[in-house]
Amino acid sequence: MKSLFELFCYYCIVNQTNYFTKPYIMNYAPQQDLLTEEQFHVTYGNFWPRFWAVLIDGIILSVLTPITVYNKTEWKNLSLLIVVSFIQFSYKPFFEYRYGATPGKMALRLKVVNYEFQQASLAQIITRNIFGILSGLIVLVIGIYTFSQPEFLSVSSLQQYSRLGYTGIATLTWECFIFIILLIDFIFLVSSADSRSLHDRMGRTFVIKT
Repeated sequence: MKSLFELFCYYCIVNQTNYFTKPYIMNYAPQQDLLTEEQFHVTYGNFWPRFWAVLIDGIILSVLTPITVYNKTEWKNLSLLIVVSFIQFSYKPFFEYRYGATPGKMALRLKVVNYEFQQASLAQIITRNIFGILSGLIVLVIGIYTFSQPEFLSVSSLQQYSRLGYTGIATLTWECFIFIILLIDFIFLVSSADSRSLHDRMGRTFVIKT
């Protein structure tokens, strides 16, 4: 007859969950099978709906572009730079945590959920958006540094702003890095059956149709 320890070990082995690939649903009712995505009738958000969602969000955020341009060339207000930058890099994490979707995703009936098809936690949302947040913070730091330079006072156009050596080189380097990340993100998205991009996997989340 098996000992209690052996039975416990056997239970742990047969009930282990694949952490990185398939979702799991916690089940608290005894003598019932775990629910699957088929029972939930889950449809994952594939490339095109997510693409149009990003486009809609981009259009919404584009209202800040004139403010950014005028602030760099005319107003040169550091406080305004910080506020606008914060709105830009917190837009996606805020909406995904508060509502489960950005306005663009809402328009395409998409929602960000965790492995249990429930609302993702703040930590998961921050993790899946970490590259966007870091990108926004780095651009903000570069902007603050640029605003503090004596040469910046004579800037009157975006062309002059981009010619500042320390700004151009730093920004170009970071943009190349982000491009590589986006390329990897795209490959993950189109090659997986559940349409999970790199940042979905990092945050342990899915994007599903509602």
